[in-house]
Amino acid sequence: MGNARERLLVLETEGKFLFHGSPLLLEELTPRQPINFDRKTGEMRNDGNSCVAATHFAEIAIFRALTHMTQFSGKGCGSSFGLTSEGEIRFELTRKAWKQVKGKTGYVHVLSRNEFSRFSRSEWRSEHRVRPLEVITVSAEDLSKNIKVKRWL
Repeated sequence: MGNARERLLVLETEGKFLFHGSPLLLEELTPRQPINFDRKTGEMRNDGNSCVAATHFAEIAIFRALTHMTQFSGKGCGSSFGLTSEGEIRFELTRKAWKQVKGKTGYVHVLSRNEFSRFSRSEWRSEHRVRPLEVITVSAEDLSKNIKVKRWL
């Protein structure tokens, strides 16, 4: 386990922080239009109002920091995450994406929970600009060991 992962998991247990993973080092997070994949239509769609999205799960933020679509080149790269009905975190990557994650770095922005409202089981949102309390650089060694690597998602 990497030092960054250890630090983030300690912060998670304190229950006072949220996490935003990004391939970019940001001094301030600004509201953006959230989009999600619609499994019924097979298309990306807008998901609510412009906001800063965060999670109380450090592992999800690490995954997002390293698997954002801007981290990949070429076709056949994909990633997916979510919670199972039992509340366990699920991570998936295509084989091509998994190969490209190695050697990448990303950033987990640590945020005050007080500036956010709960949106779903794993997501919190703020409609205001948010400044991180801390930014932690992450790499592939910080990823969860529970990632399923698939040919296609």
